[in-house]
Amino acid sequence: MALATFGPTERDMNVLVGQYASDWLATQFDATTTLYFPRVEVKAPADDRAPWNERPHLELFWDGMVTNQDQLRTRMVFALSQIFAIDVNDDGNRPKRAAYFMDRLAENAFGNYRDLLEEVTYSPIMAEWLTYYRNRKGDERSGRMPDENYAREVMQLFTIGVVELNMDGTERTDGSGQAIETYTNDDVVGLARVFTGLSGKGRDFWNRDDDSWWSRLVMYDEQHSELEKTFLGTTIPAGTSGEESIDIALDTLFEHPNVAPFVSRQLIQRFTSSNPSPDYIERVATAFEAGEFVADNGRRFGTGQRGDLEATLAAILLDPSLMQDLNAQGVGTGKLREPVLQFIGWARAFDITNVDASNERYLRDTRAPNDRLTQQPFRPPSVFNFYRPGFVAPNTESGAAGMTAPELQILNETSTLGYVDFMTRYVFDTAPEDDDRNTWAPDYSDEITLADDPAALADHLNELLVGGRMEQATRDDIAAVVQAIPIGTDEPDEDRLRRVQAAVMVAINAPSYRTLR
Repeated sequence: MALATFGPTERDMNVLVGQYASDWLATQFDATTTLYFPRVEVKAPADDRAPWNERPHLELFWDGMVTNQDQLRTRMVFALSQIFAIDVNDDGNRPKRAAYFMDRLAENAFGNYRDLLEEVTYSPIMAEWLTYYRNRKGDERSGRMPDENYAREVMQLFTIGVVELNMDGTERTDGSGQAIETYTNDDVVGLARVFTGLSGKGRDFWNRDDDSWWSRLVMYDEQHSELEKTFLGTTIPAGTSGEESIDIALDTLFEHPNVAPFVSRQLIQRFTSSNPSPDYIERVATAFEAGEFVADNGRRFGTGQRGDLEATLAAILLDPSLMQDLNAQGVGTGKLREPVLQFIGWARAFDITNVDASNERYLRDTRAPNDRLTQQPFRPPSVFNFYRPGFVAPNTESGAAGMTAPELQILNETSTLGYVDFMTRYVFDTAPEDDDRNTWAPDYSDEITLADDPAALADHLNELLVGGRMEQATRDDIAAVVQAIPIGTDEPDEDRLRRVQAAVMVAINAPSYRTLR
């Protein structure tokens, strides 16, 4: 469950006892979809220009990571937001256009990747972010050329990557042992002609309706390139309409053999393994290609259509390698918990109460490395996300072993100190709030009953936070810090609370908590 959600609660773990993982997974695939736009629309101004300190789209997502019943879908939305990476606040605080995009990810999270690719392409906020909104056809007289940004990024980041791949994610090479590039600049030029003529719905290309920013983009053929479009071995004849050209282009990209390993590897990294093995990637990519995955108990996932994301996710989360004994998995397996997952894992473990991020000043922007998390959902620093999928950390043991560890691109000395400062505020319930409501407050009532017994408290945190993987050194540190806080006669309950808070701080800074296995 820790791999498929934002972190288990004790209640969740009790429910799972004696249940097949595939059966629980099926209930998550069937769970009602949490949508954001209907709730944001109620809170956002009519013109969608909210004050800087009111970000209902992000506040609802913060709260949803803790409380949404469709935990797997919410986790998948977070993962997809890092593939289709945009900063939803890049052009000011526009919550409705952001929520529209978030719902496109949510509604297609378990659907087909081809459909998801189309929904993203026709999303106004993506068109604005990658500069193809009102992208006009070329003009020989003025020298104007179609914008090439989306043509390049839809290949590089969303579908096929920059080099050809085998099904196991390894690079294909030519006769000289060199990687084979997937596309050339000529392919970019040809594909750029496809993404011309898109604008907001309205009277015409230049005059949009008020709600066009949270509606599907419209093709205006008079601004669409009528020229022949050649890319990736496909030629769209001159005079083909805009929507038909986009359909052909997206089909061409989707049908490329790179898509299965390229997408599968990134989804594995976001859920289970920072450095997935070629065998693991191939098993998941095979499920993507087949559109179906069969669990050990015979339960089937997926529709049988290539690109089915339910089948792909089931293959990721039910892979046999995850069921092995931890000692058998070896060094290099597992996933580094990115900062958001570390924070929300704590929040769910301790059943935070009064979940209302709109009252939490620290959650308005958690990107600063010196006293925040260095990461905020839907606000990556660039189209390349928070980190590169192929990042190998220099001057580290993992780097020396050639292991990818994307999360280490934002996990460093500065961000670690920022995380400690940020978590101290929340663990000790002192994070600044807008009013006197005590929101996002942890419930340590179960832990306080164990505060007189350091070993029992360490055992409890071991099971609750890391599923029994806690290092003996961490257990010893918890016992030492708990014993160092005496329980007096004046305020014994407060002393016990301080013991628990100190123990939790030790536990959530330990290596076992900062990784998922």
